[in-house]
Amino acid sequence: VTPGFIMSLYAFLRSCQIPPSEEQIEECLAGNLCRCTGYRPIADAFQVFAKTNDTLYTETSSLNLQGGDSVCPSTGKPCSCKSKALSGTDSTKQCMPSGGRCQPIFFSEIDGSRYVEKELIFPPELLLRKSAFLDLSGFGGLKWYRPLRLQQVLELKAKYPDAKFLVGNTEVGIEMRLKGMQYQVLISTTHVPELNVLSVKEDGMEIGAAVRLSELLHAFRKVVRDRDARETSSCKAFIEQLKWFAGTQIKNVASIGGNICTASPISDLNPLWMASNAKFQVIDCKGNIRTVLAEKFFLGYRKVDLARDEILLSVFLPWTRPFEYVKEFKQAHRRDDDIAIVNAGMRVYLQEKSENWVISDASIVYGGVAPISLSAVETKEFLVGKYWNQELLQDALKILQRDVFLKQDAPGGMVEIR
Repeated sequence: VTPGFIMSLYAFLRSCQIPPSEEQIEECLAGNLCRCTGYRPIADAFQVFAKTNDTLYTETSSLNLQGGDSVCPSTGKPCSCKSKALSGTDSTKQCMPSGGRCQPIFFSEIDGSRYVEKELIFPPELLLRKSAFLDLSGFGGLKWYRPLRLQQVLELKAKYPDAKFLVGNTEVGIEMRLKGMQYQVLISTTHVPELNVLSVKEDGMEIGAAVRLSELLHAFRKVVRDRDARETSSCKAFIEQLKWFAGTQIKNVASIGGNICTASPISDLNPLWMASNAKFQVIDCKGNIRTVLAEKFFLGYRKVDLARDEILLSVFLPWTRPFEYVKEFKQAHRRDDDIAIVNAGMRVYLQEKSENWVISDASIVYGGVAPISLSAVETKEFLVGKYWNQELLQDALKILQRDVFLKQDAPGGMVEIR
């Protein structure tokens, strides 16, 4: 447990551009579980390590530097070498103190004694290495591919229609290790540009199926900052749901396509895709693309509208309209790092009529109450066209009880709670 906290702390502080907030610290610690404490001492210790002087995050500091000195990018300490590395023009050189002065250090040097005061960095050789198509074989005839283009993905899908697609391996890895399931062909789509698209358009966002959840979260936050608040109600709902979806370590590798196509009945995101009127782009091995509404994509327990020769290409999330609101919901045993007991995505679109607000459109989708994410169709039909008021909501709850009905022997138990 302790190494996880320490590595999360180190990685987070190394990447911070400004002093972290308490919320950022808690988000960073998510994914590290400890049964020994209430986490408060750990969070307090994190605050002690966090830098509180903004100037320490820049190249120069009025508190520590004099006479035009610079901060060495290698040690974070004042130096006067004026190395090109400081301006980022020479990525192969760094500086470190030697007799009061800084000298260039080449990463290819093998004398470790000169790295005593040097912080660890990501190996430049790996950053410069070009990606290549990989075709690997394992025990028992297992084959593992890493294509670099969409066309290569489609060719592999045509050759191996039952192959499993991977990005973060957060689902397939569990199936193979804990459930004893065997897959002969695995295809990693992490390096396929067409599946990693994140494009902001005039009418919404296009999100590639291989986009990681952490990347999606950052994109949503940027959109919320940059665009009109009336357009981003669904984005705000996704941000809130992703906050409790999983720890940072999982979100860094898990993809939206994997989460969607797993079709878990307690998926935190699928009810929101459905409620937000998202559209899924599906492509077959011949390159033909079709569009499926999210609410029509889930056919049964872990079953989706994909033929054997098709894969999920991308998701399109439309902007919300003025007076259109999207809200998320999740109930679990604990707030962090836990699967939902029940979750939901809800949307309502209001229009003004005779100085009153009328429900023009609505959508209510629940997870954890059926083999698939369940749309409350009868409740929606009851709401549309009626005036928005407290009495209507109370009547809608009665309809909802019939719309979402759980038998006493329903799988998963906890019927009354759900």
